[in-house]
Amino acid sequence: MAEYDDKVLHELDGIREYDNPMPGWLMAIWWGSLIFAAAYLAFYALSFGEGSMEAEYRADAQRAVTEVDAYFAANPLVPPSPADLLAGAGNPAVVEIGRARFVRTCAACHGENAQGLIGPNLTDDRWIHGGTVEQIFQTIAKGWPAKWMPPWGRALKPDELAALVSYVRSINGSNPPNARPPEGDRVVPEPIPGH
Repeated sequence: MAEYDDKVLHELDGIREYDNPMPGWLMAIWWGSLIFAAAYLAFYALSFGEGSMEAEYRADAQRAVTEVDAYFAANPLVPPSPADLLAGAGNPAVVEIGRARFVRTCAACHGENAQGLIGPNLTDDRWIHGGTVEQIFQTIAKGWPAKWMPPWGRALKPDELAALVSYVRSINGSNPPNARPPEGDRVVPEPIPGH
């Protein structure tokens, strides 16, 4: 122990603390982490790199839109007729199927009563992407990936998709509490047969 006595920094209750340097490999990792963090910050967060993260996001979003459009161009989804969709909006059994699908699929963004959360309010007479039953069908089927609306056309069964459109049409004008403010253009709703 005599050979280490010159390296003792502290001694308390017979416990000695020695002045041992950190191992070189650990120091290399520490310095490497600092250099990597500085380079990452400069390149990505401060946008000194060739492209900023926002530009990458926008390019990815545009690529997603292009891919979805190309897919649907190659595999068209044939919607039911507007008359069938409107008839479904007047049929309580179809509306209930659509409501159940809405709660499972759409409520996270549009709210339990379609009042709008991060997605728009679906109960007023204002629509961002068109409010006819055909346009609602296309919006649900193809989505709007650039606005975080996923395409549900191939994920849902055709009868569920049609029922979902009928449900959305049937709740027009329901005025739920805490509704998100109107967005988009005013659309006069098509009449539901029998109402």
